[in-house]
Amino acid sequence: MTTITRAATGALTLALAAGLLAGCAPEPGTVAPDGRDLTEKVEPEGGSWPEANPDEAYEKSQELPEGFPAAFVVPEGATVDDAGSRDGGTWYLVLRADGSEAADALWDAVVTGSAFTVSDEVETGDGGRAATLTSAELAVSAVTMPGEGDAVLLSYDITQGVG
Repeated sequence: MTTITRAATGALTLALAAGLLAGCAPEPGTVAPDGRDLTEKVEPEGGSWPEANPDEAYEKSQELPEGFPAAFVVPEGATVDDAGSRDGGTWYLVLRADGSEAADALWDAVVTGSAFTVSDEVETGDGGRAATLTSAELAVSAVTMPGEGDAVLLSYDITQGVG
């Protein structure tokens, strides 16, 4: 074998070995510069939140908050599961119905009583529905979801001053 043939064979062998080793390299973005595997899930120490929520964060209020918009008509006899206010001009309301038929009737009563236009209505993965409700004064994100037992919750995130 000549020197040129040996050099060519050596170069070819080196290129082949480099190609095989490159195939064994980790995917880009899966290894940190310090060598840690970034695809392995690591739980944070001490839980996922640095602090536990205070007990009052889980308390519900069945009273409509001060300043709740009169343009959102809560049907007579509706059971308020939770209600409150957020930033200026936003509120939330959760109504409870005893079954899907009662929830549908309550949904329709809210839409009709408040003169809402329903848009973007979809069925949710759990068999409920979600939609955007709008009127001259309010924009509402509404969704129904199963509650405990046969109960159905109707959740409304209400924003005033959009019309």
